[in-house]
Amino acid sequence: MEMASSCGSRLSSCLVTLVFLQLPVPVSGRRDAGKFHLAPLGGTAELLCPVSLWPVTEPKEVRWLRSPHPQRSQVVHVFRDKKDWDEDVMPEYKGRTALVRDPQEGSVTLQIRDVRLEDRGPYRCLIQIGNLSREDTVTLQVAAPSPKRVSSLEVALIVTLSVLGLLIMVCLWLIWKQRRSKENLLSDHAREKDLAFPKLTSLWLSAVVVTLDPDTAHPKLILSEDRKCVRLGDRRQPVPDNPERFDFVVSVLGAEYFTAGCHYWEVYVGDKTKWILGVCSESVSRKGKVTASPANGHWLVRQSGGNKYEALTSPQVSFHLKEPPRCVGVFLDYEAGVVSFYNVTDKSHIFTFTDSFSGPLRPFFEPCLHDGGKNTAPLVICSELQKSEELVVPKPEEKRHANGDVSLKVNPSLLPAPDTELFSLRDMTLSLPSDLGPALQGLKVPSF
Repeated sequence: MEMASSCGSRLSSCLVTLVFLQLPVPVSGRRDAGKFHLAPLGGTAELLCPVSLWPVTEPKEVRWLRSPHPQRSQVVHVFRDKKDWDEDVMPEYKGRTALVRDPQEGSVTLQIRDVRLEDRGPYRCLIQIGNLSREDTVTLQVAAPSPKRVSSLEVALIVTLSVLGLLIMVCLWLIWKQRRSKENLLSDHAREKDLAFPKLTSLWLSAVVVTLDPDTAHPKLILSEDRKCVRLGDRRQPVPDNPERFDFVVSVLGAEYFTAGCHYWEVYVGDKTKWILGVCSESVSRKGKVTASPANGHWLVRQSGGNKYEALTSPQVSFHLKEPPRCVGVFLDYEAGVVSFYNVTDKSHIFTFTDSFSGPLRPFFEPCLHDGGKNTAPLVICSELQKSEELVVPKPEEKRHANGDVSLKVNPSLLPAPDTELFSLRDMTLSLPSDLGPALQGLKVPSF
C-alpha cells in the first residue's frame, strides 16, 4: 500500500512539472545539437528554437532576439496573436525572416533568408503560453564562401590573389637570377682582368713610395716614426681633432695625392686576420660612420676573417683566394679608371675596380680591430721590408729621386720576421722576356 502511494506521488509530481514547463522531456544530446546551426553564405538559415512545446499547444507570443547585440533594438522576428509583427524589428532583418511552426511536433523555427556574415552569432527564442514563458539560445554559424553559391566577385578575388602570388614568385626568381648573373659577370670580369693586366714584374716599373699621413689617422692608431707602419693601440691618443682626421673609422690615408698616371705600392699584412686596403678620394667623409663604396669615393678590398675576402662594391662581392696573401699589391691607373689588387705571395690577381676618377686619390689603410688578440700586428708598407742587401739598390744620401724616394730608417721592433714568400727583385728580373732584359740594365728601381 505504501509502495503504491509513493509511486502515485512521484507520478503526480512529474505531471505537474511537465504541465508547468509545457514541454516533453528532451534527449540531452539532441537538444545540445540543436543549439548550433550552420548556414551557407547567401543561403537560408533555419534556427530551431531549443524550447520544445507540448504538442498541439498554441503559443501566445514568439519573439526572436539577437543576444547580445550592440544596437538598441534587438528584435529579429515577432509572432503574436497568430500573426507576424514588424514593430521594433531591426531594419536589417525586415523582409528576410519567417516563423515556421509544427504543432504536431511542438517546434518553432525561425527562417533567415539571404544569410550574411554579420548574421552569425547567438539568437534568443522567447515563447509565451498563457502566463508562463520560456527562453533558450541558438547560435548561427555562417560558412563563407558557400560551396553551393559563390559570387562572381569572390571568384574574381580568388583568381586575382592566385595571379598575384604567382607574379610575386616570378619576381623573386628574377631578382635571384639577376643577382647570380651579376656575381658571375663580376667573376668573369675578374678572370678577364687577370689575363689582360700586366704581370707583377712589370707593375714594379710603376712603383712609388707611399707614406702615412698622421693628420688623417684615427686617434687610436699608432704610426711609426718613418710613417711606414700602422697598428691599432689600446686607447685614444691626445691628438688634435682636425677636419682631416678620421674620428670613427680606425683608418689612415697615405700622404701622397694621385691625379694622373700609374702608381703601384705593396703592403705587408702577414698573418693578420682582418684588414682593409685600397684607394679613396681626397673628399671622403672623415667624421662619423662611413659606408665604403665606389659611389662614396672608396675602392677597397678587405679580409673579414679566415679565407674570406670582400670587394666593397655595392652590393659587396665575397670571394676566396687559393693562397692567403701575406703581402698585397695595389695598382692605380688614373686615366684608365682602374684599381687592381694583387696577391704578391703567389703573384696572382685578386680583384679589379673599373671606374672614372675626378679629383685627387689617396692610398687607404685600415688595420681593423684586434679580433680577440689575433689581429694586433701592424700594416707595413713593403718598401722597407727587404732585409737582404743584395735586393736593395743603394742610393747616395745626397741624391733624391724624382718620385720622392728617400733613404729612411725603420724601427726594427715594428718589422715582422723575414718572409721567404716575398718574391725578390732578382726573381722578377729573371722572369722578364730575354729581349727586355738588356733594356733594364742599370735601371734605378725604388727600394722595396
